[in-house]
Amino acid sequence: MIRVFIIISFLFFNGCSTFKKVVVECPKLIAPKKAAEIVVNSESNSPVYLGLRGVQKFCFKDGDNIKMELSVNIRAIRNDSTKEDFVPVSISVVSVDLNENEFDRDEYNYSQFLLKGSKIVDRATTFDLKVPARGQVLLGIK
Repeated sequence: MIRVFIIISFLFFNGCSTFKKVVVECPKLIAPKKAAEIVVNSESNSPVYLGLRGVQKFCFKDGDNIKMELSVNIRAIRNDSTKEDFVPVSISVVSVDLNENEFDRDEYNYSQFLLKGSKIVDRATTFDLKVPARGQVLLGIK
């Protein structure tokens, strides 16, 4: 009976080590100028500037690859803040290998709410992405 308890305890504590994330240096993250800042029309047909305003990244070893947890802040700026409005936002994050072949992709589309009286509105969105060793990540909004 003691032998069974010891074996079960060994397997349990040995298995716990697999839950530990090994932090690694994050791959290069690129946001081309044309994909980092755009002007779009809101639902009321008013122009709204959208731009990347901060990115936080955390990277962990995932077998031969890297798992990247990414938080992207999108800032919306408008001139006419006399009414509530919505602006469509589409964010894409793509990892590529050394030959610039797509490896993984995460996309998110939403309507960002613009409160009456607010000229500037920020919203953070999170992504999970696998990146190959020595790969890089491309980030853009449209």
